[in-house]
Amino acid sequence: MEETKNFTEFFLNFTAGYKDKPLLFWKEENEYLSISGNELKKKVLILSRKLSELGLKKGDTAAIISESRIEWVISDFACIVNGIITVPVYTTMSSDQIRYIMSHAECRICFVSGKIQTDKVISIVDELPQLENIITIGETGTVHNKLIPMEKILNSGNIDKEYVTDEHLINSAAKQAPDDILTIIYTSGTTGKPKGVMLTHKNILTNISQCLKSFHVDENDRFLSFLPLAHTYERTCGYYVPLAKGARIYYAQSIDTLSTQMTEVKPTLLLSVPLLFERIRQRLMKNIESMPYLKKVITLKALKYAGRYRENKNHFLWKISDRLVLKKIRERTGGKIRFFVSGGSALNKDLAEFFDSIGITILQGYGMTEASPVISVNKTDRNKFGTVGLPLEGVDIKIADDGEILCRGDNVMKGYFKNEKDTSETIINGWLHTGDIGEFDSEGFLKITDRKKTLIKTSGGKYISLTHIEDTLLKSEYISQIICFASDTTQFVSALIVPDEEKISELALKNNISFNSLKDLVN
Repeated sequence: MEETKNFTEFFLNFTAGYKDKPLLFWKEENEYLSISGNELKKKVLILSRKLSELGLKKGDTAAIISESRIEWVISDFACIVNGIITVPVYTTMSSDQIRYIMSHAECRICFVSGKIQTDKVISIVDELPQLENIITIGETGTVHNKLIPMEKILNSGNIDKEYVTDEHLINSAAKQAPDDILTIIYTSGTTGKPKGVMLTHKNILTNISQCLKSFHVDENDRFLSFLPLAHTYERTCGYYVPLAKGARIYYAQSIDTLSTQMTEVKPTLLLSVPLLFERIRQRLMKNIESMPYLKKVITLKALKYAGRYRENKNHFLWKISDRLVLKKIRERTGGKIRFFVSGGSALNKDLAEFFDSIGITILQGYGMTEASPVISVNKTDRNKFGTVGLPLEGVDIKIADDGEILCRGDNVMKGYFKNEKDTSETIINGWLHTGDIGEFDSEGFLKITDRKKTLIKTSGGKYISLTHIEDTLLKSEYISQIICFASDTTQFVSALIVPDEEKISELALKNNISFNSLKDLVN
């Protein structure tokens, strides 16, 4: 990766290296379809030519509002080849949020999937004078003079021969510098309007290389992708990293189909957030509760031995437990998982140890969009639960006097788009101020202990950690989500709690408490 100067070179390299290999997979009805490196290159070049015909040039910006799918990838690389800066937008965002981002980023074009997202953009199109064209993905059922179906572009058939040659890509790559902005990713942080994080070609290419030095990926791996590509965690680690090594990427239809698709795809790696692991454990324990008595006893006994001999899996009791129970549990994830990577939020140590006890490794990492995004991660041969691992090679981390984690390296952003004030307050003397509080343990593993903005001083002068309160309460199986809030002027801490309806329903039934609604259960 070190010799790759920009993402057009990156695209040229992996499409040439894996020209006949199916790289990207997606499911339509009950069948998996795929696209090879060569086929992907042709579609990207057809779309890139269309972008040129529409008058887009290097340095222009293009929004992508779509769930993770093959067209997201085609749109991304078509922009990259032309030097157009991509602005990914979450499909969960409202029309007002989309308007702010597209206006601030001065987007001239927008890629949008489906009717719901298209209608959001159409509802604000008159407030976006710079938006000239909207390329739609899939059926939209919407009519507007700015809409151009991507399918029509890709099926146009006729393309100049020079556009499907490596020479065209080589010429494009020669015009792009490592410090050119590749993408602007808007992140809200904790307060205020969204800030546009400017990440360069060098930023993300560096982070890809750093990640590949921390965990092994090769062309035999299969990734199952379900997190949004608008998030830099999935984009860097679940999209660019596997393509760099020719690994296969399967796009999940939705979070609801994930368990089914795990058994179909049999992934070797999967990136996730801690919530998925908690759901898997909860579903497992619920299934155990409904088992016949003898099977239930055997399963619970096996899990008990699995936990007891977690660090000594050669022990005969762990091996018996594995043969009778644990292997069957792993088969529900496809049975081929080498490891999961967890990011986005803190992974409970008990949860990580539970999965380790049944033979599934979870590597917890740490990062932020401003760092492209990975800063540290555990490794398969050095995995310490309760920590976010060791700093990536080439990333310097130090703890400031107030406990804040600071980092620097070639993966750190160029700055915030059109926002010098926040840039100068976030990057000081080359050090990125993360806003997280942390510490190193005796072995050099990084631990996140708090968010700087969640430390509240009481009227008595004592600091209270809102994060600690949240983490403690989240250990309750009856709480699904929680957020604590307070300020230096309030006399108490408040919390907004979302109960786990399924769990409290079970508790009510077990105690013969009648109810008709969630409100009854909460009362």
